[in-house]
Amino acid sequence: MSTDSINEDKNLILKILDGEGSLYSVIVTKYERLVYSYLLPQLRTLQEVEDLSQETFLKAYRHLGSFDVEKKFSSWLMKIAKNLLIDYNRKKSLLPNTNNTTENYEDSSEKFKNSETFSPYQRIELKEEFKSTFKDILLLPEEIRIPFLLRVIQELSYEEIAEILDIPLQTVKNRIFKARQALKEKRKSNHEM
Repeated sequence: MSTDSINEDKNLILKILDGEGSLYSVIVTKYERLVYSYLLPQLRTLQEVEDLSQETFLKAYRHLGSFDVEKKFSSWLMKIAKNLLIDYNRKKSLLPNTNNTTENYEDSSEKFKNSETFSPYQRIELKEEFKSTFKDILLLPEEIRIPFLLRVIQELSYEEIAEILDIPLQTVKNRIFKARQALKEKRKSNHEM
C-alpha cells in the first residue's frame, strides 16, 4: 500500500472524526472488496459474507476513534474482520464448508460466459476450469488458503498480509508457496486422469 493511500485514509478518517460521517462511505467503497474476498471462502453462504462484511464496517466505524491514524487502516480493518469471523464461527460452531461452496460463486464466472471474445465452447471450458480451480482453492487448508487469496485476489504485498494476519513475513511466503505447490499438484493429477 502506498504512502499516498495511507495519507488519503488518514485525512478521510480525521474528517470523519471531525463530524463528516458521510465520508465513511468512501472508506467502505475502498475496502469492501478486500473484506468481502477475505470472508468469501470461509463462510457457507453469500448472505453470511454480506452480513459479516457489514458488521466489520459498522464495528470499525463505532471504534474509529481508537484507530491510530499513523497506521494502515486496511490492516486494522482486516483484524476486525478476522476477529468477527472467529467469534461468528465459535458462536455457530461452524467450520468452513467446502462441499457446496462453488454453487455460491457461479456468478463469479459470468464474465467468461458473456464475453464476446470467446466461442461458446471456450466459454464453457473456461467456466468449468474456473469452478474447478476455485473448488481446489477452497479445499486448501485455511492456514495456506487465506494468505494465498489475499495475495492473488487482493494483490496485497507479503508485508501487508503478514501484518493483517499477524504472522511473520517468512511464514506468509512459505504458506503462499505451499498453496501454489498444492494447486499445481492438484492440477497435474487432474490432467493425468
